Amino acid sequence: MAKKAKKTRTQKKESRIARARNWLPAYEGTHIVRAYRKKFHVNTVAAVRELQEAGYEFKPGYADNLLRAEAARVERLKAEKEAKRLAERHNDYQDDRFFFIAGYTPGGAPYGVTWEEMGLESYENEFDEE
Repeated sequence: MAKKAKKTRTQKKESRIARARNWLPAYEGTHIVRAYRKKFHVNTVAAVRELQEAGYEFKPGYADNLLRAEAARVERLKAEKEAKRLAERHNDYQDDRFFFIAGYTPGGAPYGVTWEEMGLESYENEFDEE
């Protein structure tokens, strides 16, 4: 039995648009982009573009607002990911003076192994180089 040939990205897109042309007249909801995304498993940008290619007319400015909101969401997610990455580098067991903070005295002063005792420079200097 011969293997079935995989569809290329363009073929998949063309197939979705053809199916969308049949799906559009039957759709009765108010959130067409959301429904298209869920039905065809695409992102917001692709859903807007493919709905327009299938012949759906958006209200003036609606598609632009959706695309702008999606771009802002993606930027926010990237910023959160970067903040999380930086937060993971910093932990409660190190600071600019101590390589490892073993504990704190009753007065609140940290004690442990310093960066100099380890023969290293402070991790803050490492971040400045990046």
